[in-house]
Amino acid sequence: MTTAAPSGSNSYALLRAAEAVTNWRALAMSALAGLAFFLFLALSGWLAKSSVLLGGLFFLLSLVLGLVGYSSVGIVLMRRSQGQDIGLVDAFLQALFTVHRLLGLAVLLFLAFVGLALATLLVLAVCKIPGLGPLVYSVAFPILTVILGLTTAGMFYVVMPLAAPAIWSGNTIWETAARMLVIVRQRLLPVITQLVILSMLVLFLSGVVTFVLMTGYMTTLGLSSAVGINASGNAMGMVQSMMLGGMGGMGGMGGMGGLGGYGMDGATSYFGAFAFATGLLFTVGMIIPFLTFINGTCLIYLQTIEGLHFDAAEEQLRGHVDEAKRRAQEARERASAKLQEVKAAQRAPEEAAPTPPAASVAPATAATPAAAARACASCHAPLAADDVFCGECGAKNPL
Repeated sequence: MTTAAPSGSNSYALLRAAEAVTNWRALAMSALAGLAFFLFLALSGWLAKSSVLLGGLFFLLSLVLGLVGYSSVGIVLMRRSQGQDIGLVDAFLQALFTVHRLLGLAVLLFLAFVGLALATLLVLAVCKIPGLGPLVYSVAFPILTVILGLTTAGMFYVVMPLAAPAIWSGNTIWETAARMLVIVRQRLLPVITQLVILSMLVLFLSGVVTFVLMTGYMTTLGLSSAVGINASGNAMGMVQSMMLGGMGGMGGMGGMGGLGGYGMDGATSYFGAFAFATGLLFTVGMIIPFLTFINGTCLIYLQTIEGLHFDAAEEQLRGHVDEAKRRAQEARERASAKLQEVKAAQRAPEEAAPTPPAASVAPATAATPAAAARACASCHAPLAADDVFCGECGAKNPL
C-alpha cells in the first residue's frame, strides 16, 4: 500500500468513534482477549511460586497475548471503519502473524530516539570548547529544543497512536515508518487537534459510564442491604474477624456474630459474589472508552492519509536501509580481512623456522642396522657393536 484510497471524509468523522460499542465482534473479541490475558497472568503468578524463570516466561507470554488481543480488536474496528467485516478467527490470525511488526516498530522507534539523544549529546559536547563553546551553545540550544520538541510530539501524538492502525491496514514496518514520517512532516498539527478531541470524547464517555455504573452500583447495594444482604459490610466484618481471630480475639466477636447473622461460609460466599460483580462492572465500564479510543485512532488515521502520497518516502527510507546494510557488509568484510591478516602474521614465524636436513639423519639411521649386522670373520657368529674378540672361537675382529 503506497497511496491512500480515496474516500469521503464524512465516513471517517471522529464522532463515529463511539459506534465501536455497538460492534458485537469488537465486544466479543475484547471479552475473549481480556479473559485470556488475565488467565495467563494469573497462571504466571501461580507458576512463579515454584519457578521464577517459568513464571517470568509465562508473564512475557501474557504480555504478547495481550498485545495480540489488542491487535485483534483493532483489526476488527479498522475493517469496520473501512466498510468491511472480518470474522473473529481471521482477525486473531492476522493479529498473530503481524504482532512482530508492532514489536519491530517499537524497537525502531527506540533506536531512533537513542540515536537522536546521542547526536544531541555530541553537539552539546562541542559546545564545551573553550572560547567558542558559549557562542555555539547560544545557537545550538534553541535548535535542539525545537528538534527534540517536534520529535517528542511526533512520537507521542502520531507514531504511538497511529502506527498500530497503519499496521492493521496491512502495511509492513518500513511502510508504516514512511507513513509516520510523512504525517509528521505534513499533518502534525491536524493530527494533534483530532487526538485532543478524541481524548475529550473518551473522557466524556468515561464520565458518563462512571455516573451510570456508580448510580446503579450504590442503589443496588442499598437495596441489597434492605433485604438483608449486606455484601460490603459482610466483607469488612469477615476481614476484621479474621484479623482478630489471628490475635486470639474471636471470642470477643461472639463466635461470628459480627458478620451480620451470616456464618463464615455465608460471608465468604457473599464476599466472593460481591468482588466478582464489582470486577465485572469495572471491566464492562472500561471496555466502552477502550473501544472508543481504538476506533477513534483508526478513523483519525484513515482521515489523515487521504490525499497523501508515500512512494517517495518509502523509496527514501528503503534507500537509507540499503545504504546501512551496505556499510554493515563492508564493515564485516573489513573485519574479516583484518582477522585473516592477523592469522597470517601468526603463522609466518612458524613457517620460517629452520628444519634439520634429511641427509644428517640418514647416516645415523643407516649405521644402526650396519652395526647390528657384525659377525665374526672366522666362525660367522654374531658380534655386538663393541666386541673385539668373538665369544665362540676367540678370534680377534676389527671394530
